[in-house]
Amino acid sequence: MPHAVLSTLYFMAFSHALLLTVILWRRAPSGSPARLLAVAMALLAYKLLEGGAVHSRLYRYIPHLLDLLPNMVMVLGPVLYAYVRRMTGQRAFTAGNWVLHLLPAVAVWLLSAPDVFRGGDAKIAMWAVLQEGSAPTDTSMLLTIKLVAMKVHLASYLVLAWRRLDAFAPALDQLRADNSRNVLQRLRQLMIAFILLEALWVGLFLVQQTTGLITLGMVGQAWLLFLSAIIVLIALQGLQKPDFLITEEERTLAGTPTPPAPEASGTETGATIKYLHSALPDTAAAEIAALIEKRLEEDTLYLDEELSLTKLAKAIGHKSHTVSQVINQHMKSNFYRLVNSYRVQYALTLIEDPKRHWSLERIAIESGFTNRVTFNKAFKEQLDCTPSQYRAERRRSPGQA
Repeated sequence: MPHAVLSTLYFMAFSHALLLTVILWRRAPSGSPARLLAVAMALLAYKLLEGGAVHSRLYRYIPHLLDLLPNMVMVLGPVLYAYVRRMTGQRAFTAGNWVLHLLPAVAVWLLSAPDVFRGGDAKIAMWAVLQEGSAPTDTSMLLTIKLVAMKVHLASYLVLAWRRLDAFAPALDQLRADNSRNVLQRLRQLMIAFILLEALWVGLFLVQQTTGLITLGMVGQAWLLFLSAIIVLIALQGLQKPDFLITEEERTLAGTPTPPAPEASGTETGATIKYLHSALPDTAAAEIAALIEKRLEEDTLYLDEELSLTKLAKAIGHKSHTVSQVINQHMKSNFYRLVNSYRVQYALTLIEDPKRHWSLERIAIESGFTNRVTFNKAFKEQLDCTPSQYRAERRRSPGQA
C-alpha cells in the first residue's frame, strides 16, 4: 500500500483516538473509570501518530518524539484491565497494585532504553531503512522472544477483562432496565477485537520469521491498519456510558465472588441470581409483588431511566435479593421486562394521544428509556413491531390522526 495512503489512514485514526481521549478525560470526574479508558485511547493515539509520522516521512523533523514507548502494549493491557475491573464493581487499583501490574512493562522499557534514547540521526536512519524495505527479514532469538512475550502479556489481560465482562452479561436483565447489557456487549466486542488484533500480529510475525515472504515492517503495517479500523469504529459507534458501573451490591447479587487480590482473577463463573433454600412464603411473595406494582404504577418509578433493582428495592423497603426473587419466581418475569413493560405502555399513551405530535426519540426519553435503540427493542419484544411501524399503522387506520 502506498505510504501516502497509509499515513492518511493512520493520521485519521490518530485524530479519532485523540478526540476520544480529550472527550473522555474532560467529561469524566476525577477517579472515574472513564479516565482509565482515556489513558488507553491516548496510548493508542501515540502509536498511530508514530505510524503516520513514519509513513509520511514526518519522522525526519520529530525523531525525538517518536519510539518513546516501544512496549506500549504492556502498559495498555493493565490499563484496560483496570478499567474493566472498575466497570464491574471492583475497587480501583492501589498504588501497590499498579506497581505490580506495570513492573514487567517498566523492566522491558529499561531494557529498551538504549534504543529509546539514541540520537535523532540514528532514529532517522533506522526509519529510512524500514521505508526502503531493505531491513533484514530475520530477527535475533532474544528480540523474537521479547516481541512475542509482549503480545502474550497484552492478550492475557484482554482475556481476563473479557471474562469479567462476560460473567455479568447473564445477570444484567435481572438488575437493570436500560441499555447496560448493550454497553457491556460493546465492551466485550472491544476486548475480542483487541485479542484478534494481537492474534493477527503473532500470525503474521510467525509467517515472516518462517517464510521470509513479508518484512517485519509489513507486520507492523497490518497491525496498525487493524488498530486504525478499531479506533474508527469506536468513534463512529460512540462510547455509550463510559462511566457505566456495576455496584458492589449488584456484583454480590450476581453471585460473582470478590478475588482476594487483583492477581487472583479469572475464577469468576457465569453470573446469575440464584435463590437457594428460599424461605419466602407465597403469601409474602404476593404481598411484595403487589407492593412492587403499586409503587411502579402510582409513583411512576419506571420513568426514571436510572431505575435499577437495588433502587426499586430501597423504594419498597425490601432487600434486593428478595425483590429479584419475587419478580422472577412469583411474577414470572425479570427486572428488565417488568419495568420496560410499564414504559412501553406509557409510550403507547403518548403515541396514541392526538394532541401530542412528538418524535419517537422524545417519546422514548419521556417514557424512561435511555435511547431509541433500547426503546425499539423493548417495544418490539412486547408488541412484535417497532414504534415507527405501530405509529404508521395507526395513521393508516380509519379514524386515526
